Amino acid sequence: MGSRIFHFLHRFIFYIFFAVILLLVGLNIFMSRGYSTLSVEPPAYFNPITLVIAILLAGLVYRFRLHLVAFLGKIPGIYAVIGLLGVSLILQLLTIKELNVNPTWDFGAIVDSAKLFVEKGEIGDYFTIYPNNILLVCILAVIGKLSTPALLVFQLFNVMVITTSQYLIYRIASKVAGQAVGMASLLGSVLFFPYFFYAPVVYTDTISLIFLLLPLHVLINKDGNFRDHPLAVMAASIIFSFGMLLKGSLIIFTIAFAIVLFLYMKKWKKLYAVIPFIVLLIVKTLFTNGIYQFGILDKETVEKRSMPVTHWMVMGQNEDRFGKYAQTDVDFTTNLLKEYPREEVTEAHIKELKNRLTEKGLSGNIAFNMEKIGHTWTDGTYYSLNKLRRYPVHPENFQRLTEDKSGHALQGYARVQHLLLFFGLLLLAFRFKGNHPFTSFAMLSIIGFFLFFILWETRSRYLVSLTPLIIMLSCMGYLDAGRRLGVGRRDRSLVPDSK
Repeated sequence: MGSRIFHFLHRFIFYIFFAVILLLVGLNIFMSRGYSTLSVEPPAYFNPITLVIAILLAGLVYRFRLHLVAFLGKIPGIYAVIGLLGVSLILQLLTIKELNVNPTWDFGAIVDSAKLFVEKGEIGDYFTIYPNNILLVCILAVIGKLSTPALLVFQLFNVMVITTSQYLIYRIASKVAGQAVGMASLLGSVLFFPYFFYAPVVYTDTISLIFLLLPLHVLINKDGNFRDHPLAVMAASIIFSFGMLLKGSLIIFTIAFAIVLFLYMKKWKKLYAVIPFIVLLIVKTLFTNGIYQFGILDKETVEKRSMPVTHWMVMGQNEDRFGKYAQTDVDFTTNLLKEYPREEVTEAHIKELKNRLTEKGLSGNIAFNMEKIGHTWTDGTYYSLNKLRRYPVHPENFQRLTEDKSGHALQGYARVQHLLLFFGLLLLAFRFKGNHPFTSFAMLSIIGFFLFFILWETRSRYLVSLTPLIIMLSCMGYLDAGRRLGVGRRDRSLVPDSK
């Protein structure tokens, strides 16, 4: 009876994942939102040509997958890893040199506040409205205190995080699916569009990568299985919790981790599934109290001025903006907070949310969500070019990069790469057999992000946190690793309970 229930749960997760990926691949075939982030219309031939190129490349990789596995498996690992990470460093540093930006928007508020805190022990009013970004300020302030609170120092820290994350992608993929998949995943991450184009932008999108990959590295042993030792579970839970403090959407990783513990632990160890939530509660409580105790933020001011959770749900239903950031909704919430208690503001949000859903109707909501999902999941640039065009230090460099033929080539690279990754996910979904803790975690995370950003305010850059899992699963799909994962190496302490 127990084994049938867990088998059903595994298959249910798989079928939902398959449906999500099938929808996303379908949308990516017909939609591409990279140009729209720059308010530019794509050429009429752009989508069909890039689609054909992506299909041909995917077909070639799949056709010669066995040769690729043999070739990648024979490459001396240490030299290849050092060489590829060296290429990554060059790409990132070159982007900082040629496409550097003057910090504005939230990025500017965080960098300026970290510098202000180091020099004067003060912090800007921005964080009384958006206290969710305070952890990154604390991290940058520590770095600034140890060295100097200069933008370049913070950017070099961002480069270090991205490069370390790429190494961890290699290590995790190698442990789970073998050397060939590890090398393919590393190569994919080094050439991944947003990883080097976001190097100048020190924000939660890239910094969050380490809060996904480090706990996975702690959890996965050399045989590719999840460790069931309580210390490993605790350590991973703590890092996942800080990830959620850094970026709220990362709570999905904590939820996925808890579900995987419940599915794969045996007998009484299934109770480990509550550990991530207990740890999250403790870490969040201690961190929040610490912020108030040390006077970094004033509790009463934060409770009066900070945006309620419902604010982002209301903004996520903004029909004119397809659920993206809308200044009109920010003004709406800010004005409510000035006049009414927090509880009444939440009630006003819920009323507005119901109105927006009702006004669209069934067909309207379906059409709206298709567009919203398209804007989130079909942008191969992950909104990076939009951020680089905001007050660039060398505007002539950005203009040369994005206009005319060079701009089309750049957008084409982003779209083809994006399509290749999602074709790989679809291959995995078609060919995957059995179950494995890592793949279950990755599938649950992708499903979670998909559902979360239907409900929440969204933007394509918010997916950067998820991309390591997309890269690794896609490489497994192309290189025939999915089938082996489902029936091969598994720690017997981490298989579904059959009793």
